[in-house]
Amino acid sequence: MYLKGLILRELSEGMTEKELASAVRVPQRTLVNILAGKDPKDPAIWEQFARYFRMEVDFIRTGESAYARRGVTRPGDAYQSAAGYMRKIPLLDWNQAGTIVTSKTLPGVIHAEAMIETTDLSGARTFALRVQDDSMEPLFGKGELIFVNPDLKWNSGDYVIAKRPAGHPETILLRQVKPIGSQRMLHPLNRKFEDLPLTKQDEVWGKVVRLRKNF
Repeated sequence: MYLKGLILRELSEGMTEKELASAVRVPQRTLVNILAGKDPKDPAIWEQFARYFRMEVDFIRTGESAYARRGVTRPGDAYQSAAGYMRKIPLLDWNQAGTIVTSKTLPGVIHAEAMIETTDLSGARTFALRVQDDSMEPLFGKGELIFVNPDLKWNSGDYVIAKRPAGHPETILLRQVKPIGSQRMLHPLNRKFEDLPLTKQDEVWGKVVRLRKNF
């Protein structure tokens, strides 16, 4: 059950079962049952968790969104709430990102893994990705969400998604653009990984505009 993994993630980051149950507004016994592998039977419980994690109920049940099983038209249902300007952003896999980045206009249909609700995030073509490795730890942990705007101008010091030329072992990378001497480098924060020169053959697919750690 994907919800169990989300709960374990929250607990591993320091929350207690009591604190998490209070934040979600469910009985603590509900958390205990889920951690024991027992699905909630009450749809209202699933809705409470969906609100807390800002995900669809289908996604927290199975790890797969109903949107992933059909074409998704990019929603225009942004609205103002007490928390700010709310909208839904498509969560893509890394190869899908190219569909948006290389299009002159926004594709009419996007096959997203999920639609992630977030606040005060601009950019018509902004999309979300899961961090795919530990190359940018400690700032970006594997599995965390990043939001990428392909239309924003990026500068040295920014975090970007870069597409490397064919033939490289890793073709799509999350890196910081860092000047070293006269050369701009694709810089990993984890010292186990190497700096790579940002060349004319590399394509910067977008600037990272937000990180969400509670995914």
